[in-house]
Amino acid sequence: MSSRREKEYMMSSALKAGSKISVQPDDIRQQYTECAECKNEYNDFLRTPRVLPCLHGICISCLESTATRGIVKCPTCEIRHNVPNGDLEAFRPDETRLFLVNHQKVQGRTPDIGCQECTNKTRVAKHRCKECAQFLCDECNDAHCRTKITKRHHILTMDELKDAPLDDFQQVHFCTVPGHEEQPYAFFCLTSTCDRPICAMCAVADHQESKGHDIRELHEVYMDTRRSIEGLMSDVKHRTLSAQDTAASIETTIDNLDTSLQHTTHNIDTAFDNSIKALERRRSELKDKAHARAREKKKRLENQLDSINFHINSMEDANEFSANIATYGSQSEFLFFKDTIIERLNHLRDEEFDTLPHDNDEIKFRNTKLGEDFNKHVRDMGGIWSTSAYVPNTHVDTNDVIVDREQTILHITLFDSEGMQQSDSGVDLRVDVLDPSGRRRGATVVDNTSGDGRYKAVYLGTSKGKHRATVYLHGTPMQNDHVFRVSSPHTVERLDLHGHGGRDQMKISRSMRTATPSAMSEDMSPITDHMLGDVICPGFVLDATTSSPSVEILEEGKTMKAKISKGSTTRRTGREQGRFAIYRGAMASRPIQKSGLYYFEVGVVYKVHKLIRQEHVFEIGLSKLDCIDRHPSVDCHPYAWCVSARGCHVCGKVCLQTWHNGQLLSHTAISARTKSPPGTFIRLYYGFLLDAERRHWIITDVKNKKLIFRFKNLVVSEMSEPLWPVFSVSSPEVTQTVLTIKTGRVIDVVPDEALEALAP
Repeated sequence: MSSRREKEYMMSSALKAGSKISVQPDDIRQQYTECAECKNEYNDFLRTPRVLPCLHGICISCLESTATRGIVKCPTCEIRHNVPNGDLEAFRPDETRLFLVNHQKVQGRTPDIGCQECTNKTRVAKHRCKECAQFLCDECNDAHCRTKITKRHHILTMDELKDAPLDDFQQVHFCTVPGHEEQPYAFFCLTSTCDRPICAMCAVADHQESKGHDIRELHEVYMDTRRSIEGLMSDVKHRTLSAQDTAASIETTIDNLDTSLQHTTHNIDTAFDNSIKALERRRSELKDKAHARAREKKKRLENQLDSINFHINSMEDANEFSANIATYGSQSEFLFFKDTIIERLNHLRDEEFDTLPHDNDEIKFRNTKLGEDFNKHVRDMGGIWSTSAYVPNTHVDTNDVIVDREQTILHITLFDSEGMQQSDSGVDLRVDVLDPSGRRRGATVVDNTSGDGRYKAVYLGTSKGKHRATVYLHGTPMQNDHVFRVSSPHTVERLDLHGHGGRDQMKISRSMRTATPSAMSEDMSPITDHMLGDVICPGFVLDATTSSPSVEILEEGKTMKAKISKGSTTRRTGREQGRFAIYRGAMASRPIQKSGLYYFEVGVVYKVHKLIRQEHVFEIGLSKLDCIDRHPSVDCHPYAWCVSARGCHVCGKVCLQTWHNGQLLSHTAISARTKSPPGTFIRLYYGFLLDAERRHWIITDVKNKKLIFRFKNLVVSEMSEPLWPVFSVSSPEVTQTVLTIKTGRVIDVVPDEALEALAP
């Protein structure tokens, strides 16, 4: 335990025990008794401490000099605070710091303290008045004791103060109401319009309980408030411990980062040193080969040279002998040698020899796989791998799968702490799956970052029911598990997105796949109501006769998409044609009015063409008829409740928002990305459960099996106007959106999350 924690513990223990606090001079940090701006010690003259909302201190002089345009910047944490009504006096004096300063001065045996009552402040103080919290010289003390108002004050000498507890340094507060002087605060008025300490005279005169005032003893309120604050202090201490653990973890990560860097640079040096050694070996090998080849050539040429020199010498010697005997010999001697000379000269004349060197001087270095090719190879040699994937920002999409088939259960997208997607391959990801029987098995993580930039988890489900997947990133688990179901195969209808003719088009495709929540059976008609226990699945379709000209209704009234406007067109008079002129969508073919439970589902898939800023993507709502077609959306009406997707001005992401009467009630990011970039595909599936009796409307994320929002106090009954389900899609220039409803007999189950939300 650090010394600072020990001091906090001892102070807290003393407070809880209700004992007098004994504080040693070394117990208080110097930073606590001096101004963080000017570094001067606080005093009760020009350096009186003031408390900022961040609970840091600053002296009054620095407060006045640093306040600019109604803003004060804390010198400790640099938070900027507004000055209430431009009045710096709104920042209360911190008397506790002054008590501690004075306590340190006295018990720390500092140089003499000046009298605080004298005009020139030069006389040495010998006494201190507890009520006035002033140090006094002998003369001022005598005057203090003679004055009628102050003669009953408690005066302590400096010697007595040297061993006095901190309580004796605390100032006694008196009532400031005119006529109540010398009346200490004894009560506290808890009335919201008062909320302040009062004296006994105030309690009798102005704060009678008969007039609605709530009066309690000051000490009682103090103890209750202190206990509450101590509870908050305990919470903050726990948070501090958690923050300290985080700081320790960050420091460990920084240390490990330095270690990893050293290890990485060592590996780089080792790899390149080995490469350099290999290059040096190759250089030596090539030089040795060049020298060996040169020696071979030279030997062959030297042998030829020796042979030709021998022949030259033989011919020169024969010519020399013949010339000498012909010149200097007698005639008879010459004739004796004639046959020998002729035979030898004929032999030398006719003897063959090579006129060309037996080898050449060609030895060259071939720059094979070197030069520019080698430079390119060097530029591609090695590589640095790293990832900044941040566990809290990891985004996981779940898929339900078919039993006994190995299929993808999760798509995992990694983001850094700033929301930027990370597409690094080779990240340490692990997925464990807990099946309904309690067995835990691992799923296979597949690196697909070279494809769609994500990872996926593949799993072979051998038992039906709800499964829970835990994702581990670098060994750290995500906070929440991810639920998916393993089901029997049957024909389902799904939303899909295709490209055609160079243009992206939305269309509905049917295939054999998992019984996902988005399943819509193609051979079931949604027109007839369907009962699932006590829940009515109303059979309605999208009303194409009243829908906006800006949308197109497909698939027998089940599907709607926004039309892309082509050039300038004449404004339609929708009301004249019986169609919505302002509202950008369609209403259901029938309303909901009778009491009971009603449930329907909506699937949405959209592709982003341009960056979504604050554009509206889609809306699903319940509204009275006269609220529809008064605005492009029903979110601003008192008798309409809706959930919509749009670019959020609050968090800067594409959010699912809930609205009523022009009020934004909630917003949840649809995509974990800070901005959904062009090319992003989003698939969503929501369930809507209306309790017309309790007037609650519950929205759930069917795919991810979680509650999104619960509207309360809807105006719906058999005596009131009916509520119409309404649906809209818009901004086709930004997103290409398809909205599909699932109603009536097509629905085979109501999600548990929706039913659980009905519980009181």
